[in-house]
Amino acid sequence: MKRVPLFVLFISIYLFCTPSQKLTPVEQTKILMDTFVQVTIFDQNRQVEELEKIIESSFQRIKEIDRITNNYNDSSLISLVNRKACKEPVELDSVLQEIILSANKISKQSDGAFDITIGSVKRLWNFSSDDPRVPEATAINNQIEHVDYRLVKLENHKIKFNTPKIKIDLGAIAKGFAIDEAIMVLQQNGIKDAMVNAGGDLRAICSDLTKGKRKVWIKHPRIENKLLGYFQMDNGSVATSGDYERFFIKDSTRYFHILDPKTGYPARGCVSVTIQTGNAMIADALATTVFVLGSDAGMNFVEKLPDVEAIILFEQNGKINWIASKGLKNKFKINVQLQRS
Repeated sequence: MKRVPLFVLFISIYLFCTPSQKLTPVEQTKILMDTFVQVTIFDQNRQVEELEKIIESSFQRIKEIDRITNNYNDSSLISLVNRKACKEPVELDSVLQEIILSANKISKQSDGAFDITIGSVKRLWNFSSDDPRVPEATAINNQIEHVDYRLVKLENHKIKFNTPKIKIDLGAIAKGFAIDEAIMVLQQNGIKDAMVNAGGDLRAICSDLTKGKRKVWIKHPRIENKLLGYFQMDNGSVATSGDYERFFIKDSTRYFHILDPKTGYPARGCVSVTIQTGNAMIADALATTVFVLGSDAGMNFVEKLPDVEAIILFEQNGKINWIASKGLKNKFKINVQLQRS
């Protein structure tokens, strides 16, 4: 059964806003897409009841996307794709078409560090259950050769797998897409100042009501309930991938849900990666991509992308270290004493 993991109670991104005393946000929180989703609106001109109806419309859009992209729902379109695309082309709707095309673009850019065909290997680890485990090496080896985005053919809004063992998993990109769609619903209803926060991945739109008042906080990866630091952001998206989210410890080794598509095992080059950019879907996917690439290669990758910034935490000599991209290096305000590269 699909469940909400405990880590979402300690989300990795915090947004702090100190508006004037006259400005009171209208916000609601629901459990959607396996996490807590909070929609917040700042608006001084409309009644609370009207704003709550608009928020509910944004939640409904997230539910629609979850019904399409949820691997754990047998009636979802992605589950249908995973069952039938190895046999015959399957028609995609506009949601899956956009998500998969965007995923493939990032896969090409990163030489496969991001790969939605990781699904068959990810299931071996069982991170979404109460009993995650380290799979047998032979099981991983049997599946890893089928993890390759190039084995997926997209043509005329249809998808076809070139091998029967491919399983697509959209866990590293669909949530960001849903956030973008929720923001779009708010904007279509005339909302100009709001935030959608889904388990720590978020997108904000800003008006003069809150301009200059939002701070995006990054959680310390090893000190519980401790905030590492922050940077200011009015408009844009932020997503974080960390080894402290879905994980378990066995024989003194931390195993977590961010898998390297080339090995089938957890990527070991980072502790957490925070991406800032305009689009939540891209931020979501790039956080995983950079984590898999590792701190050095990941930062080199980010610096080549337009309008993308990153803060990467990694372990060095038993200590947490951090590096920031050029656009954030002087904006990130550290809250605890750490090494800096």
